[in-house]
Amino acid sequence: MDVLLINPPITADLETQRTLGLKAPPLGLAYIAAVLEREGHRVKIVDAPALDYTFQDVQRHVKLEHPDVVGITATTPTIYDAMRTAEAVKEVDPHIKVLIGGPHVTFLAEETLRECPHFDVAVMGEGEITACELMKAFEKGIPLKKVKGIAFRSGDRVVVTPPRPLIQNLDEIPFPARHLLPMDKYTVLGQQTVIGHVISSRGCPFRCIFCSSSRIFGRVWRGRSPKNVV
Repeated sequence: MDVLLINPPITADLETQRTLGLKAPPLGLAYIAAVLEREGHRVKIVDAPALDYTFQDVQRHVKLEHPDVVGITATTPTIYDAMRTAEAVKEVDPHIKVLIGGPHVTFLAEETLRECPHFDVAVMGEGEITACELMKAFEKGIPLKKVKGIAFRSGDRVVVTPPRPLIQNLDEIPFPARHLLPMDKYTVLGQQTVIGHVISSRGCPFRCIFCSSSRIFGRVWRGRSPKNVV
């Protein structure tokens, strides 16, 4: 399938972002892209904040690519930007499947689908295996209720499937598809030096009130093997 993954334009607190110059690669989307490419899907990523894209720019990109599936990521501060992005996608073609994932919908999947009619499926928690199963379901007409870790509409109802078990062996996950990202755009604190990010583990035993990590990735630490990281 042709898949377009989008980090939506950010309209909240733009002046702070411009001042600090904080632009980090959306590694969550890049991990999803990597597993989908491994499964033979054609994937592209649009990182709107890094490219200074507006919603109109994203919409033009959707028209150009005309994907079968669009996946959007969102935190709570960016959820309304994600909703506007989904609306822009559906304006191009209402038949495009629009998925929403990220921290916000992991906690509020049902509420998010009820609030935004442009999202077709919400992906909760780790999305790598779920994304692959969703592509298979779309291609082969498998009922969505058989896919764990999602929420979707069935008539007027929102159906929430059982949770997706955490991935225990992180070495099985390919590294992020950085070749799909504008890596020269990622800098920090207004400097021109290009930076990179590596995620070598998931999960945290602590429950800090300001952090979603333990809720999304579990309270048991899981790490890639040293050989795999190196």
